Amino acid sequence: MATMSRCYYNETIGFFYNNSGKELSSHWRPKDVVVVALGLTVSVLVLLTNLLVIAAIASNRRFHQPIYYLLGNLAAADLFAGVAYLFLMFHTGPRTARLSLEGWFVRQGLLDTSLTASVATLLAIAVERHRSVMAVQLHSRLPRGRVVLLIVGVWVAALGLGLLPAHSWHCLCALDRCSRMAPLLSRSYLAVWALSSLLVFLLMVAVYTRIFFYVRRRVQRMAEHVSCHPRYRETTLSLVKTVVIILGKSSRQREQKVRALQDRASASKEERRPVWLERSRREGAFVVCWTPGQVVLLLDGLGCKSCNVLAVEKYFLLLAEANSLVNAVVYSCRDAEMRRTFRRLLCCLCLRRSPHESARYAPSTRTGASTRIMLPENGHPLMDSTL
Repeated sequence: MATMSRCYYNETIGFFYNNSGKELSSHWRPKDVVVVALGLTVSVLVLLTNLLVIAAIASNRRFHQPIYYLLGNLAAADLFAGVAYLFLMFHTGPRTARLSLEGWFVRQGLLDTSLTASVATLLAIAVERHRSVMAVQLHSRLPRGRVVLLIVGVWVAALGLGLLPAHSWHCLCALDRCSRMAPLLSRSYLAVWALSSLLVFLLMVAVYTRIFFYVRRRVQRMAEHVSCHPRYRETTLSLVKTVVIILGKSSRQREQKVRALQDRASASKEERRPVWLERSRREGAFVVCWTPGQVVLLLDGLGCKSCNVLAVEKYFLLLAEANSLVNAVVYSCRDAEMRRTFRRLLCCLCLRRSPHESARYAPSTRTGASTRIMLPENGHPLMDSTL
């Protein structure tokens, strides 16, 4: 019992890696070079895309609405994740052995905090979208205080999970509880972190599934009214598109059903090929990026000795980081007004902007993601960018 209560605060990183059976290389191996090269590329892309999203939200007054604050917070969390992963890339491989215990906890805490904030914000966006769609409300009518509380709650939870291991939830005083993937962390921490993330994913699936069926019913009712307003039709179909992309519905039968709904809704217009259906044949971005890593973390947290988690951990972490890039595409870049703002910002940076182009890219009051329409059922206005 005396051995079990002993703490090893003065040991090196190599001591804990040897205890967990994780190899600590003293030189750059080919797979280390590949992981770092891919990691640096992904990190730079994550930083650039999310900086662009934040700049667009800050510069365009149309985005100064509560729901866009959540999208901005998602971009900030993903930007933080890019910084954290970039820090990891400069302190991995042979450089890991030179880290102090405090430096290792800083490296791990940055990752845990940023990724937790990103996942929690995704859930907050799903909940607010569900509330808006079900109530058929304009985003600007969402209480600003409610959104601020959500954002504060997200970061409090993220900082708590990120800082807790360095102060108490580690295995420096219980070597038999150390995990293999993160040799200084307790296996119970990995299990809780993985289970909480999987729970968030299940909640998101439940929320967006309910939104999907709700919107599908509205499309069916919409198809029965020949005089349906074009903006109403485009908005409703946009809801279906985004929900399918987020959930990653790859079923051919589901695609055919949604295609039929779209054909019925646009029977009075020339049929256009729905490019989004080609994208939805792949698995959902969140599922592909997060599920493998969470399953591996859970297996390690549960102490699975026969599971070779160390063989895939670096690649699955890279995949999870790639979700910070995908978020910007799925949640922001599909917004027409957002894309116009991107072009305006990029033209400004490239010194190509002219008075003529400024007028060309000026926000339109007739088209784009921020167009207000009137729903025929209850008269509530809705924006094209509801999702």
